[in-house]
Amino acid sequence: MNKVIFRIAKTEAEIQQCFSIRYSVFVVEQKMFKKTDQDEFDNNAIHLAAIDSDDGNVISTVRCYKVGDNIWYGSRLAVPKEYRNHHSRIGVKLCKLAEKTVAEHGAKQFLAYIQIKNVRFFEGLRWRKIDTPIMHLGVQHQLMEASHLGINKKSEISIQRKIQPVYVPD
Repeated sequence: MNKVIFRIAKTEAEIQQCFSIRYSVFVVEQKMFKKTDQDEFDNNAIHLAAIDSDDGNVISTVRCYKVGDNIWYGSRLAVPKEYRNHHSRIGVKLCKLAEKTVAEHGAKQFLAYIQIKNVRFFEGLRWRKIDTPIMHLGVQHQLMEASHLGINKKSEISIQRKIQPVYVPD
């Protein structure tokens, strides 16, 4: 692989490859879902992809979607094991692209529920913890906010968390 291209998934085939990557990470590897991790947010989400320039295949992905008044969520960051320590820093670049993408779409706030084991990674991207961790599908998650888009009103965050499910079980 010579180069990794980071961009919005443009075709239905690329989006299906994003779903396939997510399946391999969240259903097969982590066993968080029984059949699929796809949910109602996928239809209106922006799917971002890391693409191998040699063959054009999606190798990693993340999605972003808007709720309410320009509040955006990032979710389903999926980097398969073989790419997690890749020299191109795939996870970091997908997260930065997600931040840029939602900012370009007018986001006032960008949030994500992060698995506890990945909180340090996001802190390295200057995301900050909001509120206390919560459980989803047997895995503890921490609500976090991208610092450059953030506001500091816990009450608004709590309201968003109550109306916004992270995962919809089968």
